Amino acid sequence: MSIVGNNIYLEKFNVTHLHDPDYLSWLRDFEVMKYIGREEYLTPISFVEVKEYVQNLWNDKYNLFFAVHEKDINRFIGTAKINYINETGVKTKTADIGIMIGDRGSWGKGLAKDILYTVSKYCFDELKLRKLTAGALAPNIPVIKAFESIGYKREAFLREKIYFENKYFDQLLFGCFKNELNDFRK
Repeated sequence: MSIVGNNIYLEKFNVTHLHDPDYLSWLRDFEVMKYIGREEYLTPISFVEVKEYVQNLWNDKYNLFFAVHEKDINRFIGTAKINYINETGVKTKTADIGIMIGDRGSWGKGLAKDILYTVSKYCFDELKLRKLTAGALAPNIPVIKAFESIGYKREAFLREKIYFENKYFDQLLFGCFKNELNDFRK
């Protein structure tokens, strides 16, 4: 199963992705990981820990984990995750989304916006979710702009929530309903 965006496509994260040496190197790259908001990834993480994390995602019916590929070069460049899917609740129908572009050569190309839009559209159209949420650290201006450009609204501001580089950073929380999602491709 592939989910196709404008310049990217997503496929289920599989064993090949897990064993791709680039994946582990991204998770050990401070510049890639510093805005993810997971302290344990700011120090070198072992393959065993990564494998356990990925296997837990595979076994959890409330999460979906995708490998992101850049179409033009047909290369694995990052991941996308849909967390805490609550599709069974009559009223809730929500999930949280997040992305990581690990391949630094793919930074600055507008791919974050494409990935976020593609994941959001999939959640609304295929999973029939009512609302999506996400978070971003305040210094991560590119991802904040990507969220806002596709219709996500700032819903909360958690002051000094995440600690790294010897200081605390604010975290912004976003939300989006299907009718707010902007198709940036038009």
